[in-house]
Amino acid sequence: MQAAVAPRPSDLPAVSPPEVGHAVALFGLVAAALASVMIAFALFGTSQEFFESIHPPGEYARALLEHAGSLRTVLALDGLFLLAYTAFFVAYVIARRGHTSELVLRLVLGAVLVAAGLDAVENFHILSMLHVAEAGGLPSAGQIEAQYVLSAVKFTIGYGAAIGLSLSYPRDSWLARMVALSTGLAFPVVGVLAYVAPAPWSHLLGLARVVFFVSGYALSALVFWPTRRPRRA
Repeated sequence: MQAAVAPRPSDLPAVSPPEVGHAVALFGLVAAALASVMIAFALFGTSQEFFESIHPPGEYARALLEHAGSLRTVLALDGLFLLAYTAFFVAYVIARRGHTSELVLRLVLGAVLVAAGLDAVENFHILSMLHVAEAGGLPSAGQIEAQYVLSAVKFTIGYGAAIGLSLSYPRDSWLARMVALSTGLAFPVVGVLAYVAPAPWSHLLGLARVVFFVSGYALSALVFWPTRRPRRA
């Protein structure tokens, strides 16, 4: 009588547990909600975008002092947001393991972790300049330029992560294909153009970038909510 042989892991179907899909959906919704609240703050006049661009030190310091209270709230929200989108990508990589290229998933997660680290540095750099302004000083031109470069590099790395997300994203529904296409093509193109286009086009492109940003997380909640059938690349 032949002994039963246990199947190897590679022989088993690559099906993520429902809890992983729930985690992707949950963190996607949280990230989209936090980003939406920050958009609401921006509509009422307090946005990080001003402090991510270059202005004369005196004007920069006046803006810091004028929006000190609401800016602290926005930076706190952004801190929670970076935790939420990092958790989203960690859950996403777990959910997609066995369905797509392991190398692409590693690159996606690595890029997101670097971007999140730069995001945290950026937030604390703005806070440090706010403390200087509240003490009666001025941020230097070098600090303001460094803030601009830091923000631009962070977003560029994020666009690379978005392309990797698109390459590894599910293709089992029209919604998933739409999210993959918009995330991997439209979002990076719009984001890069937002940095080089003159005003007012840069503002419009920046708004479009935010729309892609928020909708990608929100729609991913629908794509990754667990179903009875396994997802295929």
